[in-house]
Amino acid sequence: MAQTRDGWLWLGTASGLYRFDGVHFERHDLLPAGSIASRSVGVLRAMRNGDLWVGYSFGGASVLDARGEVRHFSPGGLPEGKPVESFDEDGEGRPWAITPQGVHVFEQGVWSSVDARWGLPEDEWSDSLLDVSGALWMVGSSSVYVLRPGTRRFERVEFDGPPVLALFEGHDGSLWRYDERGASPLRGPGFPVPSPRGPADAWSGHSLISLFDRDGSCWMVGCPQGGVCRVAKPFEEGRFLRRTDTTDVFGAREGLSSDAAMTLFQDREGTIWVGTQLGLDRFRRNDVATLRFPTLTSYFALVADRQGRMWSGSATRAGNNDFWWRLGEAPVRVPGIEGEMTATFLDSDGRLLLGGSAGFWRFDPETGRVETLSRPEQEQGQRIQAIVRDAEGRLWVSFRASTVYRLDGDTWTPKGGLAALPDLPPARAVLDARGHLWFGYSTNQVFILEGAHVRAFNEEHGLRTGTVTAILPGEPALVGGALGLAAFDGARFRMLKATHAEVLTGLTGLLKTEDGALWLNGHAGGARIAAEDLRRALAEPDFVMPVERFDMNDGMPGGAQQIRPLPTLVRGGDGRLWFAAVNGLGWMDPSRIERNALPPPVMIRSVSSGETSYAGTTRLELPPRTRELRIAYTALSLGMPERVTFRYRLEGVDDGWKDAGPRREATYTNLGPGHYRFQVMAANEDGVWNEQGASLELDLAPTFFQTRAFTVLCVVGGLGLAWLLYALRMWRVTQRLRLRLEERHAERERIARELHDTLLQGIQGLVLNVHVVTSSLPDGEARLGLESALDRADSVLTEGRDRVSSLRDTSASKDDLAQAFTSLARELDQRDGPRLRMVVRGEARTLEPLVADELYRIGREAIGNAFVHSRAREVEVSLLFEHPELRLCVRDDGRGIDVATLERGGRAGHWGLRGMRERAEKVGGRLDIISGEGRGTEVHVVVQAQRAYLRRPLEGLRRLVPRLGRR
Repeated sequence: MAQTRDGWLWLGTASGLYRFDGVHFERHDLLPAGSIASRSVGVLRAMRNGDLWVGYSFGGASVLDARGEVRHFSPGGLPEGKPVESFDEDGEGRPWAITPQGVHVFEQGVWSSVDARWGLPEDEWSDSLLDVSGALWMVGSSSVYVLRPGTRRFERVEFDGPPVLALFEGHDGSLWRYDERGASPLRGPGFPVPSPRGPADAWSGHSLISLFDRDGSCWMVGCPQGGVCRVAKPFEEGRFLRRTDTTDVFGAREGLSSDAAMTLFQDREGTIWVGTQLGLDRFRRNDVATLRFPTLTSYFALVADRQGRMWSGSATRAGNNDFWWRLGEAPVRVPGIEGEMTATFLDSDGRLLLGGSAGFWRFDPETGRVETLSRPEQEQGQRIQAIVRDAEGRLWVSFRASTVYRLDGDTWTPKGGLAALPDLPPARAVLDARGHLWFGYSTNQVFILEGAHVRAFNEEHGLRTGTVTAILPGEPALVGGALGLAAFDGARFRMLKATHAEVLTGLTGLLKTEDGALWLNGHAGGARIAAEDLRRALAEPDFVMPVERFDMNDGMPGGAQQIRPLPTLVRGGDGRLWFAAVNGLGWMDPSRIERNALPPPVMIRSVSSGETSYAGTTRLELPPRTRELRIAYTALSLGMPERVTFRYRLEGVDDGWKDAGPRREATYTNLGPGHYRFQVMAANEDGVWNEQGASLELDLAPTFFQTRAFTVLCVVGGLGLAWLLYALRMWRVTQRLRLRLEERHAERERIARELHDTLLQGIQGLVLNVHVVTSSLPDGEARLGLESALDRADSVLTEGRDRVSSLRDTSASKDDLAQAFTSLARELDQRDGPRLRMVVRGEARTLEPLVADELYRIGREAIGNAFVHSRAREVEVSLLFEHPELRLCVRDDGRGIDVATLERGGRAGHWGLRGMRERAEKVGGRLDIISGEGRGTEVHVVVQAQRAYLRRPLEGLRRLVPRLGRR
């Protein structure tokens, strides 16, 4: 075994090299892939620079450096086909190797045999050791040599007595020899000077057959009884340590994986590891010790006397094993009391009151005298649940199957005569400093007796502990039970919170130590809450108290015993705390708790997605379509890995740190492409955080569908589709509008035909008849009047034909607005009046039917006004097809329109100008008239392109394609 500086524990086995983080074993093959060389490991050595040297059982070696790079030596300067028996290093960091063909040193990247220039003779070298001073010791079959720091020549060291078989280092840095007599320290000039205590993270680079732990006890394998043997301090000065002088032996019967222990190793946290033929075993210091009783004993009734001495009865319920014990390093049975005991009480006179189904006693701890006390007649043989004496000196006793009684003289009074008390036995009864009695019941109720006044508290007052089995009077008072811990402020209870909620359940023991810390005993075992954390919880309702746990991993014999006897947590006069647990009686000394101050190194072991796994690294590029990501991480705290806790975050996904508890894997799904940074931190069993932790840079490549180009393409495609849908919608609306206009125009044509074929033709015939009659009349006033009337009728017919012609004008004929105005110009040129000139600019485009119709009517009205009213010589009609808009302008050089008329919107009784403006607004256009007396008139109509021009589906696409083609 060996532990590298990064914290990994390495194991060399016949099947290869493994590394261990305290939870998982992981095979680590250093040989090249496809190599047929044996993977059987014979020796391991971790160097101070972080390198790991591996010697193979059938020759050759490998080195895994601190950067993770591997180099092989086969033989590489080492004897071919010969195994390396041990690796070591000197004070300057040079690696050394002992082989069957002598000693070799590694310099300038190559191994070379050590010759006479080093001052080392030929011998059968069996062991080497680097001491705390940097000196390298070599042990041969007949001699011991040392290479002092800064030198390049070994010197011989003379020893008295039999030949030295091995050297090993003491916990204080001293050097020990081992020979046929046993083990003894080496003192004097030339040997390391012992120090009071080694560094907190002292470690050995390889496994041994003997070692000293940090307490100074010696551990050895090869014991006569098998397994591992330990010789505890203090040692008798001048006496050899032998395997036969062991204090403790740990073999298969004690839980060791095998009696065939092979090697020992102590890691940087002080944990002892034992390699056996069948497995790996771990020994660590326990904060809690279990007191061993000579007979089966359980359900302990604890009490401390005035001198702080600890006593215990029991309620084992198995045979006749319940006795009265004086507790110490070993329990001592006290005669005079036998039988089940379920309640104890330290009375005001210093004597102890003890009760159970077997009796009710008074015990004097000073003299050992026992008195048998009376109990209520109806409660004979009943278990006693609680005993307490009130401020007036009256005794109260709670019986399990009935209620609580008060002893007045020789009379037992149920409930003390207080009707306000429930007809139930209190599970716990205590007296506070003000002389008030506290009774806790199984019904989630607490009753406080202030003389004859009874105060009751339940859930309505904030109490939610369930069965009340622990009461600690004080300011404030604390009440514990099956469901939690509550603080009392004098009027109400408030439930407290802890990081590990389970430690606040099943509470049957509460006490405070001199430093103000609160100790608890409950379902989860023992726990400690620091005084400052308790004060903060009492002041801040939402504060979650950090908790230091003590459970089976610390040697606690299970969770707290429940129901009775109570309390299950008592402090002795020597400061030790005693815990009555379901599997035994444990004790601990709070002043001697050893805490691990080393922050655990944090590693990212692997990253996997689906069936693909990536080796742990600091940066990783993931392929597209990576849908699930699993990141395995670990922390190299080997002493108590079960209590190592983690928190992690993935920058870009998580808003903050996520508490993972002991879980060693993070999973993420549905990650989008981009850059991410994963960070993880860990805390050891005592809450010491490695805040630097480990990090991993992740780059997730996008698929084409996740690229920005695809997003842009989708946006463009979406906009194009939306535009097509809009265009299709507009085309349909236009078609419906066209149909409506065609229907309207068809109706107008029908009306025009009807007017022409009936009314106008009839009037024309009537005029002809009148004309014939008039021709036959003689000249005179009558004839002149009729001829004048006929002239007027001709004018009416002409105007009627014009109106009918106007009705017959259709949008279809006005689609080509320029052609329509040109036709109008030719028609008007045949009449007397100004000359009409038509101008068209821009690429003519098809117009919306409604726009074409209204513009034609506006233009026709403007032209008509110019012909009738302006007295102009020339009228110009210009039509401008522009990209943003369509413009129609009718300009004449006539007499113009006065400003007042323009401001009024036209002459009184005339609606032409207003009609033109309304038609322009109807199609979303704007009409402007510029004129003045003697300056002519200009009528401008502007309609935006999206309203004026007709759009058909795919028209925009047809226009876009040629443009793209020209690029």
